[in-house]
Amino acid sequence: MTMETADSALAAEIEALLRRPVFFRDVLAALRAHPYRVILRAWSDIRTRHALARDEFGRYWLEKT
Repeated sequence: MTMETADSALAAEIEALLRRPVFFRDVLAALRAHPYRVILRAWSDIRTRHALARDEFGRYWLEKT
């Protein structure tokens, strides 16, 4: 598995978590088996491809388009 494939798979996991409002810390907790830097790369990729909504509590989710 290449790094790009691994990042794509991780991004898909994050997108699944973002189907409902979730705190970033909960994303990190759910993916704790992955290095922090890899999670941040996947998070950045998601933010460039999708609009993320954020509520007054700081929870994120995928914006419906």
